[in-house]
Amino acid sequence: MPPLGKDDFTSILTSAVPDGATFGFQGLRAVDSVMMENIVPLDFLIACDYGLDGPEWDRRLRYFSVERGQNRRIVWTHSALVEAYEGDLGAQIHQYISQGDAPRYVIPYRSTEFLGRLAEETEGKLRILANPVEIKTRFDDKITFRRRAVEAGFGVPPGDIVALGDLGLKHLEEFGPVMIISERIGSSGNQTHFIDSAESLANKRDELIEKLGPDAPVIVSTFLSGPAVGTLGVIYDGKPWMSQPSVMCTGIPGCSMHRFDYAGSDYAAYRLVSEESRHKIKEFTLKIGEWIACADYQGVYGVDFIVHEDEPYALELNPRILGTTQLMTELEEIYSSSPTTTYWHLAEFLRPGAALDAHMDLLAELDAPELSGFQLLIRNTSASRVKIGQSLAPGIYTVNNAKPEFLRQGYRLNDVQDEDEVLVTCSPPAKGTIVEPRGTFFRLEGVSSIYEGGEKQISPHAREMIDIFTRRLALSPA
Repeated sequence: MPPLGKDDFTSILTSAVPDGATFGFQGLRAVDSVMMENIVPLDFLIACDYGLDGPEWDRRLRYFSVERGQNRRIVWTHSALVEAYEGDLGAQIHQYISQGDAPRYVIPYRSTEFLGRLAEETEGKLRILANPVEIKTRFDDKITFRRRAVEAGFGVPPGDIVALGDLGLKHLEEFGPVMIISERIGSSGNQTHFIDSAESLANKRDELIEKLGPDAPVIVSTFLSGPAVGTLGVIYDGKPWMSQPSVMCTGIPGCSMHRFDYAGSDYAAYRLVSEESRHKIKEFTLKIGEWIACADYQGVYGVDFIVHEDEPYALELNPRILGTTQLMTELEEIYSSSPTTTYWHLAEFLRPGAALDAHMDLLAELDAPELSGFQLLIRNTSASRVKIGQSLAPGIYTVNNAKPEFLRQGYRLNDVQDEDEVLVTCSPPAKGTIVEPRGTFFRLEGVSSIYEGGEKQISPHAREMIDIFTRRLALSPA
């Protein structure tokens, strides 16, 4: 029997839904939907951003955007999306999804309360391909994850769990001279705090007590240097499978507001991690997958590690589609002919049956291809709002004479033809747009590596590229 092609696998997946059913994607960024577009035919898109690539999305999909018409970009978060659902945008989405008799399937990066209510109101017409909010919330807990890691015999950074009201200098003396405070719930490094003095400890303690209360527990731990690794696994048919890890970059000028602020990822750089450490990382990622699968978790999940002196330490679990999933999916399409990890994520929720079960051996190959590619989020890292003085169109660029040179149109990573080219994507804002601190200008993607190793994380060339593309925006105070 000849091997199945990509169209065959898509047909298997779409055969699991009723005739006339449509698919949509919900995410913070419109560009993240490209990881789904080649798997199922998308009909609608719900996202926060709306930049120069907005008209292109509008031509293809019914595009519900939070940012459209505002001439302003903030730090788009899950809460921004939830708030938008309660206003006119939510009413528009409700009206659209309620039309017709065929079911609509929404693929969210994570579930929302709004979608849950909408699914109930439409009596099953809206079907959500994601874990319920309560399951996602349960596994977001860093304290529970740390305890689980210890029970499983895996290393975690030396530290303790303490109430904020009890936090004091004794903890800095025990776990310092540099200590980390991690809030129970957080994402993108924004609830992870770097403490290197008695003054910074006192200030952060007071700030967190005001925010969370004196009885709120936090993790205090020793700061460990080394590359940060983000793994990705997928639960399919009750069993975890390992996919592709990457090295995560944080604290980069032009990309990050603080030391732990996520800036980007590099897939080729993971091969610089020792084979022994990679084996341990895979082993623990699968152990965590077994744990969450027992609680009926489905689909994609991620685990973050720090590799200190060639020893991996587990940090947290990400029970959702990750910020790197879109990039990884595009790289999988370039480097492998097998169904992508995202494909199996959708199959887990759609359950196409025996036609796909006959090909489950392909799950064991998810981590086999050696991927090479990176992404960098270019942000407003100043403390003030800025205005875009010169727009930077999405597309394929190279750097020539210390300036970005536009080569051709392109919206996907497979439009990049060699290692000297980069894709400018992720809704670049139009001229005159006001961008808040930490707001994203755009994302750079490529098929090479930007990682240098050691504490510097990325190469001088990558740092220069960040500066060159940012200068091209001709920013001014707003």
